[in-house]
Amino acid sequence: MDIVLNRRGGVPVRDQLVTQLELKILGGELAQGQRLPSVRALARRLKVHHNTVSAAYQDLEAAGHVELQRGSGVFVRGGGPRILTEARGLDEMIRLALHAAFAKGFTGAEVRVAVERWLAAAPPDRVLVVDPSPEMADLIVHEIRGALGIPAGRATPDELARDPGLLSGALAVVLPYHEATLARIAPGAALEVIHLEVSAPDREAIASLPPGSIVLVVSHAPPVLPFASVFLRSLRGDEVHVETRLLASSREWRRLLAAADFVLADVMAASVVKAARPRRLREVRMVSAAALERLREALTAVVPRGATRTRGPSRA
Repeated sequence: MDIVLNRRGGVPVRDQLVTQLELKILGGELAQGQRLPSVRALARRLKVHHNTVSAAYQDLEAAGHVELQRGSGVFVRGGGPRILTEARGLDEMIRLALHAAFAKGFTGAEVRVAVERWLAAAPPDRVLVVDPSPEMADLIVHEIRGALGIPAGRATPDELARDPGLLSGALAVVLPYHEATLARIAPGAALEVIHLEVSAPDREAIASLPPGSIVLVVSHAPPVLPFASVFLRSLRGDEVHVETRLLASSREWRRLLAAADFVLADVMAASVVKAARPRRLREVRMVSAAALERLREALTAVVPRGATRTRGPSRA
């Protein structure tokens, strides 16, 4: 490895050494994975102080050309990072992201618009629950508002398809059955998926019911009723008799109330049912404490302001 240093040219020896080594690496004379001379060996060969060589190697490492492996030596890096987690700095991260975007067929103009939108991003100022059932969305919105104290609204997938701007500045929340639909309508939207869950105390209360008990489920949302029926039967089989009614069907659930040993009501139905004085009432929540904590964390991340892109990348 030939290195020529000009000690009278006014350029610091360290800079000359860095430049020549960099050119040898970029030109392929020093191959990927090749071990460079040790600091002291190269310093002796070039008749310079070992601190000068050490500083030059550190500059090459900072530029991403070499890798210092403690106890093994200095090696030419293997082609640079290929994924974001391997990037050593912001420039490398941006380069990798742009490479992936262009490889997918996005144009420079599309990338520029997206980058500008994300540079103007801020944490979500609200939650948008997306569900085909407005009543189901109402129920989730009610629980999120009460637990997180943040503005929350709802939209159906059709409404969102007509107006993607509804998601501007919002964190989208969906049940797992609708995740693919939302991803298709609004790719790249800030999204959190929640699951319908029954808490451990609710399970214990149901499991402790005597055989032959009559259980009445009252909910504001139609999708909750088949879910509750399947869950109760899977937990107790034929040991209990299950009836499910919508809150809006007031006459029906009130007629069953007198015979019910145990009533389960969601947060939007509980106060109405309680006023009718059931024998035993338990308010159940659809959004678990763990899901709420995930939402709380998601609300600290930034989301773009402005309409979400709804079409695919350009193709030549």
